[in-house]
Amino acid sequence: MHECRGQSTVEYVLVLSAFLAMLLALGAVWKAVGAGGLARLGESASSHSLSGEGMLGGMRDIVLF
Repeated sequence: MHECRGQSTVEYVLVLSAFLAMLLALGAVWKAVGAGGLARLGESASSHSLSGEGMLGGMRDIVLF
């Protein structure tokens, strides 16, 4: 009986630590989205950017693609 309690305590600690790690990761993603970091990464990774040559150059680039 004593071994079963020890096992359940270990399982509880493992589940709790995994849940806390998930909450911390979601908080980090929330902070990155709020600061505009993901939008900047997506814009820099895109093959067509409208800000480089202005609107006309960007539209030409998209149409010719």
